[in-house]
Amino acid sequence: MTYHHLSVLVHRQAEKYGDKTALKYRDYEKAQWIPISWNEFSQTVRQAANAMVELGVQEEENIGIFSQNKPECLFTDFAAFANRAVTIPLYATSSPAQAQYIINDAQIRFLFVGEQFQYDAAFSVFGFCPSLTQLIIFDPAVVRDPRDMSSIYFDEFLAKGKDLPHNEVVEERTARASADDLANILYTSGTTGEPKGVMLHHSCYLEAFRIHDIRLVDMTDKDVSMNFLPLTHVFEKAWTYLCVHKGVQVCINLRPADIQTTIKEIRPTLMCSVPRF
Repeated sequence: MTYHHLSVLVHRQAEKYGDKTALKYRDYEKAQWIPISWNEFSQTVRQAANAMVELGVQEEENIGIFSQNKPECLFTDFAAFANRAVTIPLYATSSPAQAQYIINDAQIRFLFVGEQFQYDAAFSVFGFCPSLTQLIIFDPAVVRDPRDMSSIYFDEFLAKGKDLPHNEVVEERTARASADDLANILYTSGTTGEPKGVMLHHSCYLEAFRIHDIRLVDMTDKDVSMNFLPLTHVFEKAWTYLCVHKGVQVCINLRPADIQTTIKEIRPTLMCSVPRF
């Protein structure tokens, strides 16, 4: 079994699987699941990685993701890894005070936010976070505060990477990527004081891939996985990365309360649905 670094994993899988569906997400307005192919996944990650260079993201910089489960969370993760940057997920239900603490503790400059709740919480503490430079908004339906002169929507962000203007820089950074690089900092709930940042290196995920290949011998690229926990949670994050490694189709569950409904909608093909870590 080949173990690709997370900085190139999506691209290697796209070379293998092409137009096969990699991800699905539910469009609530159309009441249907929208597929994203491996090629589309790879291309969006490349574009996002180039957009990060345009924004000024540096190697080993901490990037925040404050959102419920969305495909954009994974696009941002893997684009950051291509730049040897570190992603820091915030729980979608975090209060403004909790978000403020993590932003300041990790010195986050760029914070990706999901929907209106996360945007409002982040913008309300913007002035109390000296490092924070810009919010990038996943949901185009979010209404920006009239005082907000710096935030952009994810489509505008991606446009900065159109035609891959900084691909040489991205590839140079990717070439320097190592298993010893930091991948994520996951903050604890803070039930015994302020949240603590748990540092996860790329080697942690690569070892998880190796041992699960030994243990989960029946898991194949014919399986389908439904997000059960938030991608902020280490179990779901590691499980989803494992699914990408195995070529398993991932159905991204935006609204946890809808889990029973969404499972019923895709039950004919659903073979693995919860993290087994």
